[in-house]
Order: sequence, then structure tokens, then C-alpha cells
Amino acid sequence: AYPVPSLAVPDPLSLIGNATDDSTSVANHLNAFKQNEAVRLFIDRATAAQPAFQVTLKSAAAVADICRHLDGIPLAIELAAARVYAMSVEQIAARLGDRFNLLTGGDKTSMPRQHTLRASIDWSFDLLSAPERALLLQLSVFAGGWTLDAAEAIGMDVREGAGEGGGESPTVLDLLIQLVEKSLLIIEPCGERYRLLETVRQYAQERLHKTGEENNARTRHLSFYLALAEQARPELAGADQGVWLLRLDLERENLLAAHSWAGRMDQGAAPGLRLVWALKPYWITRGFLGLGQQMTVEALSRDGANERNMARCRGLLDAGWIGVLMGHYEEARGYLEESLAIAREIGDKRRIAVALQPLGLACMGQGDMAAARTHLQEALAMARELDDKREIYAALYVLAQLLRVEGELDAAEPLYETGLALARKLQDRESIAIGLLNLAMVSIDRGDADRSLPMLCEALSIADEIGSMRTGQSVLEVSAGLAVLCKESERAARFFGAAEALAGQTGLHRDPADEAFLAPRIAEAYEALTATVFTSTENAGRALSYQEAIDEARAWLENFAPEAVTPASR
Repeated sequence: AYPVPSLAVPDPLSLIGNATDDSTSVANHLNAFKQNEAVRLFIDRATAAQPAFQVTLKSAAAVADICRHLDGIPLAIELAAARVYAMSVEQIAARLGDRFNLLTGGDKTSMPRQHTLRASIDWSFDLLSAPERALLLQLSVFAGGWTLDAAEAIGMDVREGAGEGGGESPTVLDLLIQLVEKSLLIIEPCGERYRLLETVRQYAQERLHKTGEENNARTRHLSFYLALAEQARPELAGADQGVWLLRLDLERENLLAAHSWAGRMDQGAAPGLRLVWALKPYWITRGFLGLGQQMTVEALSRDGANERNMARCRGLLDAGWIGVLMGHYEEARGYLEESLAIAREIGDKRRIAVALQPLGLACMGQGDMAAARTHLQEALAMARELDDKREIYAALYVLAQLLRVEGELDAAEPLYETGLALARKLQDRESIAIGLLNLAMVSIDRGDADRSLPMLCEALSIADEIGSMRTGQSVLEVSAGLAVLCKESERAARFFGAAEALAGQTGLHRDPADEAFLAPRIAEAYEALTATVFTSTENAGRALSYQEAIDEARAWLENFAPEAVTPASR
């Protein structure tokens, strides 16, 4: 047997996304785009249906969407291309959510089973055994692939009737292998994950819905991924943080699907709140703050989520924390004050201490420094009373931020140092990086470039290790401040532009202490350059990809040689 893969599909970003207004560049990118396997087939069949059809730079994105959403399946692409006699490619792309009604007809000279995409898959489906059919339908609740243990959890009842005739019932693994062999399932090259082509998945979802078993399958799917997320939560602040972040990366689409189902199922409020609580550190570290905030607010607004209990207390805290990180201080303060009130009502001292920390930052962001100091001092005192090292670290960090905003570097520095020592004991890689970056900013504030260098290098190494865009963004910002100290204004503008572009993607907003550090330095760089030079250099930084910007920062730090910059000369 030789597996016949689907056609290669285009990546519109790599093929046409970098085209400029220059006509030669546009033509070159468009010609490269047309050489893609799936695109060539689409153009050939579309031209047969409508001889005047042409792919332009404007329509290329829609053609790419069609080819990708149809998984490069030749029959599906042919059927879609045949529609150009009556529809634009943009209209076809917009209707692919209902592809089985859209893609009917085609070449009337072909075999009857090839007249429609549905009939083609029907023919393959009808050849399956009952257990194979049952498992295929239940696998359609996955999004973006799955592991064997996930399939076993969702397909626990598919073996019913499989042992008819006295034979031994096949396991879920047996059935998975059979579906792979029959080309209805794809096993990833690593051999540890499976997936369905999106067209097959949509077909199976429609049939699953008609069986009446969809709710049960989706509820088992939610239970599996809720358990995975809750298992991951403590690991996201430990020595294996990077491993667990990568694992959740692979399951991101399934986690989103589980969240969506919690909003539609009966009694879904409680598991929905548990899920968003478990995932909060993941969204922050990976730079998906807007998505994390949206999910958390949705979970809090569902029927049954208004009871003033621990679940709501945690959900409000998460909405508040993410709001603080996004700079939405007024909204965040409302969530956090309600979370704190519930924590006091239920008498949970740890919840009280945890809520006081971001509440202090929200107050600081609003300029209410007196309230911020009160909340943060209480948070630290309560964390120490509980002897909770993780909360002591967090409380030290936010109190030091307040002191740094007020210019009290001598008071802030030992708090950062104590917090960093605790983070090292906890082996919390991202917290270590945050501590290092704050101490680096203190050193730069004092004009000590050399002392800040190893701190920045270690923080950057951690960002690489765990893939934290949050840490990477902060490294770029602190590097911009260091460049100003070293009289490298253009480099500062470039790093600043890269960090600002990244902030637009992640939603991560500098807190008042970090803004107080960076804003005057960027103003200094602006004054040192002409407005035209600063703006063009900043825009060049904005155009860098995340990895390009990080690589530039690494190269600069590794070859760091400031011109006689010392605390005394500063």
C-alpha cells in the first residue's frame, strides 16, 4: 500500500503576504503562488468552467482559503472550482462552512459516486464496520488532532457489537489503525497524534449529530481536556513549564472547543469556570491575553456562574489579572474588588492575599497610589502569615513595582532580590525571568549597564527555553532602555518598535513601573534622532518577526561593548 497524500496547499502569508506595491514584486509573488499544486488544479478547473477566470492579487487569498479549507483534496477542489461560473471565489470561500451543499455536481461524465463530495465520502463510510463508523463519528468532536489516550476517553463505547460472531472485540487502537489504513484518518509523522481532514471531520460531525450521541461525546471531550488543563496548571509554574506549554500548544484547538461546549451544555457553568482558571497561565505566557480574557468573561456570564463561591472568586480574579496586564485598569478593578469581596465572605485568606496583589496594580494604574500601597502591604503581610512562598514572591514583586514607580530604588531592589531567590527555589522559570528583568531595570536606572547585562541574557535564555512571548516582549523593552543608556538611539528605536508590534499581538501592556522606566528613555532617543529617523527606525523594528527581533537582541547582548558607560559617568 502506498499512501496518496492530499495536494500541497498554499500559505498565503509566505507566498503573497510580502508583496510590495512594486509591480515586479507583485508579479513574482503571484507567479509563485500559482505554482502551488492545489492552486494549479483550482485554476485549471475554474478556467474550464469560466474561460475568463484569472487569479489576481486580490482574489489569491480567497483561492488559498478554499484550497486549505478543502484540505488539498482534488475532488473537493474540482467541485469548488466548477462554481466560478456562477460565484466569485470570495463567495465560494465564505460558504465552505456548508461545503456538502455547496460542492454538488461537477463532471457529469464521472462515476455516480463522484458526482458530489458527500457521495464520495459516503462510499468510503459505507465500507466501514459498525465499530469503525462509531469511532469515526465520535472522533469528529476533536479539533486539531488528538492522542491515543484522548481517543480512548472519547470512544469508550464504540466497541459495542464489535465482537459479533465470536471474534474478539477490537480496541480503540485497533480501530484507529484500521481507519488510518482506509485513508479516513491521518497519523502525524511523529506517530503520537491523529487527525481528520477537515472535510471528513465536517462530514462525520453531521452524521454524529443525527445519531443523538453528539452531546455525550462532546461532554466526554470536555471532561478529558478539563482534566488535562487542571493537571497542567501547577506544572506551568515549575521546572517542567516548557514541556507543559508545548503540550497545551498541541491541544489549543481542543481546549477552545471544550470551552465552547461548556457554554452550550446543561450545567456547564462549573466546568467552564474550572477550565478558564486552569488555562490562565497558559494564555498569559503564550501572549494570548485577549483570547484568555474573552473566554474568562464568557465563562463568568453563563447561566449558573453567578453563585458567590470559590469558582466565581477565581474566575473574577483571572479576569482582573488579565485586565491589569492589558492595561484595562478600571474594568480590572471592578472584577478584582468583587473577587476580594467573595474571598472575604467565604473566609479564604489565600484568596484574599491573591486578589489584593493585582488589585494594588489596578489602583496604581489609575493613579490611586494610597489605595495601591494599602492593598499591597496587606497582601504581603497575609502571604507571610500563610507562609506561602509563591504568594510571598508575587506580593514582593507587586510591592516593589509600586516603590519603583515612586523612585524608591533602594527600597524596591531588596524586594526584587528576595523574590528572585524564592522564584529560583520554586524553579518557576518565567518568574525567575521577571525578577531578573526588574533587577536589570533597577541597574539601568542607576546607570549600571554592565550589571544589567547578565540579567538580560539569562531572561532571554528563559524566554527561548519556555517559548514565553511575554518574557520576550519584556526583554525587548528593557534592551531598548539599555540601548539608550549606551547612547545607541537607533538600536533603542528598533527594539522599541519590535516590542510595540508584539504588544499589539499579545495585548500585553506595560504596567506603571515599566512604563515609568521606558517612556523617558524612548523620549530621550527620539530627541537624539530626527523625527524622520526615529520613526523610520521604529517602523523597521515593527516589521520584524518575533524571532527576528529576539535574534537581534541576543546578538547585541552577546557582543555587548558599551562606550565607557558606568554609574559614575552617568
